[in-house]
Amino acid sequence: ALYPSAKLPKIRIPPPTNKDYTSLLRSYSVSKARRKGQQAETLMGTMLDVAKMLSYYYNMDHPKWTEDRLFDVGMEVVEENGVVDYCDSTNEIEGQNEHKQWMTWVKESIPNSKAFSLAVKCHAGTTHNESLSRIIALNHIHNDFAQCCPPTVPEIYKDDPFVLLHSIKGLKNFQIPEEKARGEEWIRRLHRFVINSSNKDYLRSGEEVGNALYDNVDGAEEALNEQVGSYSSSTTTRINAVDVTAAYTTLIRLYAKLRGTKEVATNARKTLDRMHFVHDVMMFGYEENRASAKKETSDGNGTTTSSGVIVSPEHIARIEIRPNAYNLVLGLYRDSRNAEDAMKAVELLQSMVNVGKKSPEQCRGTPLPTTQSFEYTILALASMKDAEQAIAEANRLVRLMEAQEYLEPSVTVYNALIELCCKTMFITPELFDKAINILETLKEKSISHPQLTPNAETLSLVIKACSLSEREDHEHVLKTATDLFSQLVAKETDEKSAVALTDSCYFHLMKCVSMHMEENEEDKKERMLELFSEACQRGLASAGVLTLFRNSVSEEEYRLTVGEGRLADGWVKNVTGPKALYTDGTKGGAGKNARREGKSTSDWAKKQRERDIRHVALKEAKKARKLYKKIKS
Repeated sequence: ALYPSAKLPKIRIPPPTNKDYTSLLRSYSVSKARRKGQQAETLMGTMLDVAKMLSYYYNMDHPKWTEDRLFDVGMEVVEENGVVDYCDSTNEIEGQNEHKQWMTWVKESIPNSKAFSLAVKCHAGTTHNESLSRIIALNHIHNDFAQCCPPTVPEIYKDDPFVLLHSIKGLKNFQIPEEKARGEEWIRRLHRFVINSSNKDYLRSGEEVGNALYDNVDGAEEALNEQVGSYSSSTTTRINAVDVTAAYTTLIRLYAKLRGTKEVATNARKTLDRMHFVHDVMMFGYEENRASAKKETSDGNGTTTSSGVIVSPEHIARIEIRPNAYNLVLGLYRDSRNAEDAMKAVELLQSMVNVGKKSPEQCRGTPLPTTQSFEYTILALASMKDAEQAIAEANRLVRLMEAQEYLEPSVTVYNALIELCCKTMFITPELFDKAINILETLKEKSISHPQLTPNAETLSLVIKACSLSEREDHEHVLKTATDLFSQLVAKETDEKSAVALTDSCYFHLMKCVSMHMEENEEDKKERMLELFSEACQRGLASAGVLTLFRNSVSEEEYRLTVGEGRLADGWVKNVTGPKALYTDGTKGGAGKNARREGKSTSDWAKKQRERDIRHVALKEAKKARKLYKKIKS
């Protein structure tokens, strides 16, 4: 036998309750320990050991049952009225409302969905390299428990929303196909659970998550303010519903990291639509009961707090659709390079703008747009095939932004307009005039709205427009670009700073010099050398700057100026665009770690050898510690 009765002591102290286990798991979940996930799993294993021991030791039907255990702690019979009695092996318990105390101990020692969700939360909140694999394993185990434990063991649910919520929050990288597929499966199951009316009693079936549901509605008002946030008087919500906002926004944020990937914008939009579906359930109840819920809301019937908030019991999940979720989807439309997605971005932004004209029930939780919403939508118009239509629509969106009284005018939206012009009016002579007109408009508006003062990015984009516009008045274009560049230089603190200037500024000014300075080749070469030297001094020698300089001088002059091999680290330390690490314009390759003759070096090879030696030493020391612990135990 696993537990010989002769060696088992009599149990005088009751085992921990389910609340004790949950409190300990919750303390693990909020701690900063790196291996808190393993600690949570160990505790769950201990819970199962306790349940197994109790079910064996106190089972009167077991062949090895002995009469001396009859009056041990745990053999009490607790009746509905609180009377405690003892039973013997010959008398049967009468009454359906009586149960043996040890059976309760067994049920409370078996991990329920809440325990699994806290263990998953521990893994989701750690940087341990095996955290995701453990989350997947815990989901498999929880699914098995959900199939075999109910209804004998309470509070174990298939597709429990808290287990799935914390599992989704543990995802990190959708570039891994398996992880992406897992996230899409979990959000499907979570969505199916929270919108299914058959699960409406989920929060009533056992101990409530967090604070218990209040018996009277007036006492719930404080919880509404803390947990739900500020809602209008016509908004329906349920006290202590599961907040699933993080699950959906996490998925959209992971999609946003795959910018430019095929169909990723469609998938993110589908997730956003699901958020609205959950919000509809929160507002009007489940779909089959929605007609009656809307009638109660419109008639003013139902339970209402003193502040006018209607409390509906017909949903288990709550969600708040914030502007950042919309902006992430608009950002994906911007990077999709698809004409259809550009129009979808405009429609999505228009739905946000229309919120101000609708009642809370009609807007379905849609948030008001931010300046970033307008910025991303304007940039998305670059994918349209008709350049004139794109510019006209962008101008309309700028006027629409200015009409929003709650929004402060932002120069970033005008910067997006200039960037759109650079993309759609490429090479055309009108690009220069358009960019200058926008710059002048900003200067005029900045008199009454200081926040519209052209910033460093604005000047840089106008310089870019100068370099991309093919015009006959070369001297005027070059003078304009040079004056704007001088304004950026004036904002720098010294000759080595790069606060306002960027590698893009140097690249486009050098391109202007290359295109519009045609009279004297020697003067052009001297100017290009001067700009390249300044860029290197400020750490802004990008791959484009290096290429333009290389094309403006002979190979011998290039080699004498730049050298051969790896570029000095100080030359590229502030580059934000495409970077080159070697004088041939590449980032690496075979034999690219050699020292440079006649140039200062960063001792790359020496430092790399030292790092490798330290890494091997740490690895060996770790193995030795593990072996020592194993021998000692």
